[in-house]
Amino acid sequence: MRSSWWLVVAMVFGIASAVPAASAPLSRSVLIIDQTNPGLPFYAAMASAIRSTLSAARGGRISVYAEYLDLNRFGGERQAQVRNDYFREKYRDNPIGVIITLGTSALEFTLRSRAAIWPGTPVVFAAVEKSVGAKWRLPSDVTGTLIDLSLAQMLDTARRVVPNLKRVVMVGEPWDRSNLHRSFKDQLSSLPDDIKLIDLRGLSVLDLKKRLASLPDDAAILYTGIIVDDAGVSYASTEALMTLAAVANRPIVIDLESFLGRGGIGGFLLSGAPIGQEAARLALRLLDGESIASMPVTEGSFTAPVFDWSEVQRWKVSAARLPPDSELRYRPAGLWQQYRWQAIATLIVLSFQAGLIAWLLFERRRRYLAELDSRRHLLEVIHLNRSATAGALSASIAHELNQPLGAILSNAEAAEVLLTANPLDVEQLKEILGDIRQADQRAGDIIRHLRGLLKRGKDLDLQEFDLNDAVQHVLHILAPEATKRGVVVIAKQAQTVLPVRADRIHLQQVILNLAMNGMDAMLSALPDMRKMAFYTTLVGKSEVEVAVSDSGTGIPQDKLNAVFETFYTTKPQGTGLGLSIARTIIETYGGKIWAENRIAGGAIFRFTLLLAVAHSARAT
Repeated sequence: MRSSWWLVVAMVFGIASAVPAASAPLSRSVLIIDQTNPGLPFYAAMASAIRSTLSAARGGRISVYAEYLDLNRFGGERQAQVRNDYFREKYRDNPIGVIITLGTSALEFTLRSRAAIWPGTPVVFAAVEKSVGAKWRLPSDVTGTLIDLSLAQMLDTARRVVPNLKRVVMVGEPWDRSNLHRSFKDQLSSLPDDIKLIDLRGLSVLDLKKRLASLPDDAAILYTGIIVDDAGVSYASTEALMTLAAVANRPIVIDLESFLGRGGIGGFLLSGAPIGQEAARLALRLLDGESIASMPVTEGSFTAPVFDWSEVQRWKVSAARLPPDSELRYRPAGLWQQYRWQAIATLIVLSFQAGLIAWLLFERRRRYLAELDSRRHLLEVIHLNRSATAGALSASIAHELNQPLGAILSNAEAAEVLLTANPLDVEQLKEILGDIRQADQRAGDIIRHLRGLLKRGKDLDLQEFDLNDAVQHVLHILAPEATKRGVVVIAKQAQTVLPVRADRIHLQQVILNLAMNGMDAMLSALPDMRKMAFYTTLVGKSEVEVAVSDSGTGIPQDKLNAVFETFYTTKPQGTGLGLSIARTIIETYGGKIWAENRIAGGAIFRFTLLLAVAHSARAT
């Protein structure tokens, strides 16, 4: 400790000046006296925390002043006198409410100079070592929080990072110029016997680079900071650390948070910001009128085990060897840490999409089952409609069957007579047998057509066929009924194949429904006016059209669309299902159906379908 005489004088003046100051409220202004220069990160962190804490306080704005003593480079009595004269003039008309000192040297300067420059101004100190402050008897208007920097903790860290530790290398300012580590000089006496001290304090950085590049494997470096080296070169202590760490062949143990990330492996680190915050809180209590007597000097806990992850990896130190609850900084973030929110957002989106897809699949499945059920019901209705139509045609079909069956019977009886004749007329028997064969084929055709119409399928039987053939098939079925009703049937079909892809029976049912509807419309027409025509034509290059016209009463203009609605009918015994089923079938296969009135009287029903080639191209 330097200049004890000055401390005694300062305490006397401090005690004397404290009495009148207690009677008046303090000016809402704070002066920060920093023992270093503005470029040191540890002290800058303290000063920044003081300013931010004061600015956030209630009770009006607080003016903050700052002075940097830079005692490492500008020490001595002559410089002290120059500062005293300068500060006395500078603050002659700027009263200070509270002085906050950063560092032991700043507190010493303030205690020596306060009576002459800031008489009666209370002092709050920060960054003063516990072992140093314990030796002082401070004035009653001085308070603060002591810090504890321990050589033992640095040694404990060194043992953890170098398991076979035998040597510790001290690198830093000489003890009399050290800002925070003066107490280490006394603590060296407690160094264990198995540890050898290599003291390189005070050397130039150039010499240190040479020495630290070739240390033995059982050594660790304890760095306490360099501001001015032996060659008189000025550094920021973090700059000197980075320079030395670039060449050092052993890990560098540190005890200030500001050194982390500059080449030091870490240790029990002292943080500047919490120290500054505590000093600012004490100053605010004084500015708010609280008595300094209620704020005794205390010891703060501002250290924590913190390590640089990259240096831990560099020196292959197991994380299990570090102190409990150690914090590893500068660890490269994993994918989760780097993209946590993006990952969370992605997971949310994917979960939503998965849920939506699952719901859509469920709906698709439900809709598919509903469609199957609906199709089953539709097929049942279509089959019932065909059965009803076949029932309506049954009398005509039975009459039509009687003709070939009667011919077969007559020819068989004639053949029996001829067989008794002598000589036997073989040629005439051949003619009779030919007639029987033709009659049988005609009866077979009628039955086959009717059976095809009544065929019941569980699903759509999609097949490619010529639409002209389907129309001809319907004409065969209709022929007996048309003859019975006296209707002349005309067929005008395209002179080319019209391939379509659909269920043949369904399309035949559509044509049959349209034909039966037309025949019913002609019941009131004169016998010689009952005509029905069937047309098949090619429309463009991709569609085919089928038209069924009649010479009946026609359809009211406002009912041309209504006739296809379910249960709409104008017949006393009608069900209203024939045309509705026809529309359903045509639209199922991608076609269109509509009705028109003929100029000459009667109605014409048309429907279109895609040709099979066009249908396949569209599906592709």
